[in-house]
Formats: sequence, C-alpha cells, structure tokens
Amino acid sequence: MRIAPPDPFRVPGHGRSDTAVRLIALGVLVLGLVNLWSALLAHAPDRHRFLHETVHMPLVVQHASRTIVALFGLGLILLARSLQRHKRQAWWIAVFLAVASPFPHLAKGLDYEEAIISLVFGLVLVVFRHAFYAENDRPSARQGILAALSLFGIAAVYGPVGYYLLRAKFKPTFTWDRAVKQTTHQVFFYPVVRALAPRRDTPRAYWFDNSLQTVAVLSLTYGMLMLLRPVLPRGRQSEQERARARRLLETFGGAPLAYFALLHDKRYLFDESGDQPGWGIAYVVVGRTAVALGDPFGDPDRIGRAIAAFHSTCRRHDWSPAFYQTTAVYLEQYRESRLRSLKVGEDALLDLPTWSMKGKAFQDLRTAINKMGRLGIVFAEFHADGGDADTLTRMDAISEEWLLSQKGEEKTFGLGRFDPESDLFRDSRLFVARDAETTRVLAFVSFVQIFGKGWALDLMRRGAETPNGLMEFLIASSILLFQSEGATLLSLGLSPLAGGAIPEPGETEIISRGRELLYQRFNLFYGFKGLHAFKEKFGPRWEARYLIYPGETALAQTVYGIIRAHSPRGLWTFIKR
Repeated sequence: MRIAPPDPFRVPGHGRSDTAVRLIALGVLVLGLVNLWSALLAHAPDRHRFLHETVHMPLVVQHASRTIVALFGLGLILLARSLQRHKRQAWWIAVFLAVASPFPHLAKGLDYEEAIISLVFGLVLVVFRHAFYAENDRPSARQGILAALSLFGIAAVYGPVGYYLLRAKFKPTFTWDRAVKQTTHQVFFYPVVRALAPRRDTPRAYWFDNSLQTVAVLSLTYGMLMLLRPVLPRGRQSEQERARARRLLETFGGAPLAYFALLHDKRYLFDESGDQPGWGIAYVVVGRTAVALGDPFGDPDRIGRAIAAFHSTCRRHDWSPAFYQTTAVYLEQYRESRLRSLKVGEDALLDLPTWSMKGKAFQDLRTAINKMGRLGIVFAEFHADGGDADTLTRMDAISEEWLLSQKGEEKTFGLGRFDPESDLFRDSRLFVARDAETTRVLAFVSFVQIFGKGWALDLMRRGAETPNGLMEFLIASSILLFQSEGATLLSLGLSPLAGGAIPEPGETEIISRGRELLYQRFNLFYGFKGLHAFKEKFGPRWEARYLIYPGETALAQTVYGIIRAHSPRGLWTFIKR
C-alpha cells in the first residue's frame, strides 16, 4: 500500500486530520492496554473448556497465544507516541499488530470481543493511512534490525552453551534438547512450559536464566527505537549551496544576524519552484528539533510559502520545527502555519544617518573616548588578509584569556568565534585598541555585515587589567567609521529576555511572567541587566526578537535544541558556565 507524501507547501497534520491522528494514537494506546489486560487478567473458564475439550486446542498453543497477545499489547503501547507524530513506519507496524491480534485472542480463550476491537482499529488505521507520512531514518532502521537479529542469534548460541556449563545447577537432567527449548522459552517467549529450572540456592543460575530475557527485551527495544528514529541529516552542505544562500542574501538583504546563515554548521532548504530560488532557510538539527536561524531570507512575497515548506519538511522528517531570533515582520505567516511565538529579547539597533553622540545621554561615550586619548590608546582596523602576525597572535591570546575568565567556550549557530582560518574571520571587520607607545593590542571587536544595510557587532574580547571604558571606546569609534562610510544600520546584538512582562500577541500571561522572572532572578548567573545597560549607552532603538515553536509541549525540547546548537561541546558545558 503506497502512502502519498503531502504537498511540500502545505503544512500537514492540521485540522481534522491532526485531531483524528491524536484520537487514533490514544485508541492504539488503549488497545495495547486492553491486550495486556486480556493476556494477564482476563479468564473465561467456559471458553477455555470449549477450546480444550471440543476444539482440542493444545494447552501450549493457548499459553503461547496469551504471551503473544501480551507482546502485541506492549508493542502497541510503544507505538502510540510515534503514531501521534504521524510516523509512517509506526503505522505499518500498528496495522500488522491490529490485524494479527484477533488470531491469538481467539486461540488463547475465544476472546472474540478483543478480536473485533482489534479489527476495527486496524480498519480505522487503513482509512486514515494518508495522515501518516513522517519518514523514519532508513540507515538507522537497517542498523536496528540487523543488531536485533544479531543479538537474538548470539542469544540462541549463548543460551544452550550456558545451560550446558551450568548444567549441575539446573533440573531436571541437562539435555541439549531441553537447553534449546528453555532458550526458546526465555528468548522468544515460547513455549510457555519450562524445560529447565534453576535449583534452589543457585543465584548464578537464576541470573543466567533471566539474562536471556534481558537480552531479548533489549534487542526488541533497541530495534523498535532505531526503526522509529527520525531522519538524521547526513553529509555536509556543499559550497554551491552556501554560495546560493549568499546570493539570496546579497540580492534581497537580511536581518542583522543573517550572515551567520553562512556558517558551516548550517543546512539549507531552498525554493525549488522556479529556475532561481526565491527564498532560503538556514537551520541545524538537534535530536528531533530543527532550529532555523532567524526568518527565511529571500523574496519577501514568498516568505509565507517558505515557512509552510519548512514546517512541512520537518513534519515529514519527524522533526519539531523552530525559528530562533525572528523579527516581528512575519509573525502572522508563522501563525498561519499554526506555530507559536515567544519574545526572547530585543535587538539594539542604531540608525546611522541620524545617530550622534551629542547630548547628556551620551556623556559616558564621550568620556570613554577622551579617557582613552589621554591614556595613549588608539583605534585601528585589523585587516585579516594583510595584518601582521604579531597582532594576530596577540588577538588569539586575548581571546583565550577572555574565554578562560568567562569559563566559557566559542559558540556557533547565531554567534561568531575567533577563528583566523574561517570565512567568518575573513568576511568580518576587525578593530583593535592599541597602546600607542608599545603598539600592544589591548582589546578587539569584530562586526559582520548586515547585507545591503550595514554591520552587526559580533565578538568583544579584552585582556585582563584594561581600563574601564575601553569597549565603549572601541565600539563608538567603529560606529563613527561606519557612519562616515555611508552605512545605514548597525546592530549591537540581542539583549536576552529584555522587554518587560507585558504579554506579546499570542503569548500567555504565564509565558510572559516566566520571561520576566528569568530576567530579574537569574541576572546573577548571566548578567542580563548589565548587558542591556551597556547597550543602552549607545542610544539604540529596541526591536523585538522571537522564538517560533510548535506549542507549549515542545517548548522545553526547543530550548534544549537552541542551547545545543550554540554550544558544540554540549549542555553540561553551558550549565557549568
């Protein structure tokens, strides 16, 4: 039976179909519980006598059927969550179990009620077959099946040999025929009658006997998990795709953090509806979460289709979609794709044609510039292609010293890193603060381009025991240079969780209060307020940034995915910092 994939520009699994899938998943869970109850607790003496005395059903078949029903019940329970995620492979397995269940139900005790219920559920699954489209990871599925079969094969040898070596600890007398039967009983749950049993006061024999069932359960569980694994992204994106993304950004422009879409950790989804791509999305996959960086980039008139296509692609691959640090421009299009929004902070933006340091509000900046002049500290640009090696070595040392003092690590995804060999380093504008007398570098900053508009602050690194106001001096001097070159926009980056406790459109009051609580109470650990106050010195206008996610049940998973995307060395390093 062939299941057609959904339209790539229509978000699947919504509306009545999505409700039906949830009800089906709940029904399969209930059916699994019914199977377990029927196998372990249900008992109709009259029906058993009829099967045994009239039909002459062997007792061993009745017992084996009861075991099979119990295993089918466990399988259906394990499949319920995958069915809710629209997994096609889970659908196939569930259909098989539902259609095959009536036979052991009838054989174990003439339980026609459970048999009818199973057939009805099988029919419902077939009717709604088009709602199950999410793919599994085929290499993982093959690996899981082969590993499970290998473990069962090992157990088939390990069992008889083990019974032979421990033959003095089992009763009745060991024979190879009994050893094979007992191995079959433990590993394959058939036949039910034991062929060998551990003698009393033989813990080693009990351990070995139970170890066979442990191997069987682990094999089945591992095989099932690998069979239902989401699609894993494999291989690296090509330089052609990265160049394609750059062309889109250069043609249509992008948000302040759009340059980071070109980092090598990204994968891409492009518009394939025409000769030239009208949009692109840069994303990373962490577990079951696909996190896109910012809004889709490209033709503004096609962004709605881009969002729907990304959501559809994620659903087909069994990924949870998310967009991190989006603007407010396309919030309505995200909501049309049934995605939620959560304000994660505000971006500090400077409109350079009208920006100046005049007035009382900028007294700190003017003081910092004058102070550095008196201390003999000068501002200079460092050119990655022609800069001297001594300066680069000093910048590297400052970067390492700064990371050590922060107990942190270099980031990725939506942040840059100090890497002189990278495209990021060569594309960035770097500015250093030097001691005019010794020419020694004291600190440096870097900016990445905002395509078609200006520059965005990336790295800020300073050495130990540098004078206060040095960073303000570096950034203000950079702003004045960009202003003189005709740039129109400069971003100082995100101020996380800033913006108050007022709920944004589409947010619940609990979410907004939680954001405010983190901003106020966790300032000791991250310094949200200090960072916000530092950027406020430059008189920016604040523009909201959002996290787009599927729903509250996926929020924790989405946040974990974003942390892992930024921290290549894992969550524990992030927590320690």
